[in-house]
Amino acid sequence: MNKPLFSFIALSAMLTAGSAVADVRWLEKNHDFGAFDENMGTVYCDFRLVNEGSEPIAIMSARANCGCTRPDYSHDPVAPGDTAVIRVGFDPSGRPGRFNKRIYVDCNTEPSRTTLSIQGTVIGRGNTLRSRYPFNVGESGVKLRSTNIPYGKVYRGATSGQYIECYNATSDTIRPRVEDVPSYINVMIQPAAVPPGEQFIISTVLHTGPKTPDWGIATGRFTFYPDASSTDGQEIETVAIVSEDFSKLTDAERAQAPLLDTDVTSIDLGSVRRTDKPSRHQFTITNKGKSPLLLRRVSCSDPAVTVKVKDTKIKPGKKARVEVDVDPAAVKSSELLNARINIIANDPDHPNTTVRVVGEMK
Repeated sequence: MNKPLFSFIALSAMLTAGSAVADVRWLEKNHDFGAFDENMGTVYCDFRLVNEGSEPIAIMSARANCGCTRPDYSHDPVAPGDTAVIRVGFDPSGRPGRFNKRIYVDCNTEPSRTTLSIQGTVIGRGNTLRSRYPFNVGESGVKLRSTNIPYGKVYRGATSGQYIECYNATSDTIRPRVEDVPSYINVMIQPAAVPPGEQFIISTVLHTGPKTPDWGIATGRFTFYPDASSTDGQEIETVAIVSEDFSKLTDAERAQAPLLDTDVTSIDLGSVRRTDKPSRHQFTITNKGKSPLLLRRVSCSDPAVTVKVKDTKIKPGKKARVEVDVDPAAVKSSELLNARINIIANDPDHPNTTVRVVGEMK
């Protein structure tokens, strides 16, 4: 009888008999690879199991919690006194930084499952680091995945958390810091001390309260330094869209809400020469609702257009005038002026209204 057939028959007999009450001893359950280069390719370690009982046992399965980790083992029964080996390979490709993986081994014993673990730190190669962390902080060797933190839409009075993934490609432990953080943002570096070759994050929480500067698009910035003594930092920009939450209004409250209306949807300047003098235009905002209309913000991001509004609280049935100054010399495009005046108000049906300022540059 050949060996594979014998192993199959023996294994079948063991399964038929049920779980064995065996004395199993693992010579090791954890392995630390330490720090190694990604260029080394797959690294391996062995976990050994000794059958110290009086009955044969079998390894039924071994699986990892990640596709980058692969366990291999023999399906032959382990006779009393014999040793079985589970070889575990870890593929570091595209995985710079610290790792900690688990391998679950099931045997026909009681208890049936044993958990093994591997850990280590992958020192990323240049191509991997450039693709995952494209932003260098000066010549420090510290790399960032992004230099922008977008919070998206955040209701006034709520909070929003975002983070940036970072990597220490230096040969030293670093202790990063931040400065000039806006008062409405909390920033934390996790972990505070970052060993060589390991990842860390710049964790932030934005609070949209009285300290938040604007309704609508609210931008801010702070400076990240790769170490406690660093003077060469990286500016991190933040942006959020601060909005009012109308979702809890009842039908009756909506019926009594303010209603914003403008007498124009655009201001057409026609043909404009860059040498023309600045011109002033205007439009009106009318409150056609049943409660006061609050103009949270009236603004234009185009440097050629400046807006002013005196009355930011409009009673029902009343109007407010918006003055619009246009400076042709400040128009960026050589062909067209296409600016947007954004009006943010407490109108639940029209919280954001746009009036365009357009013209053809000659």
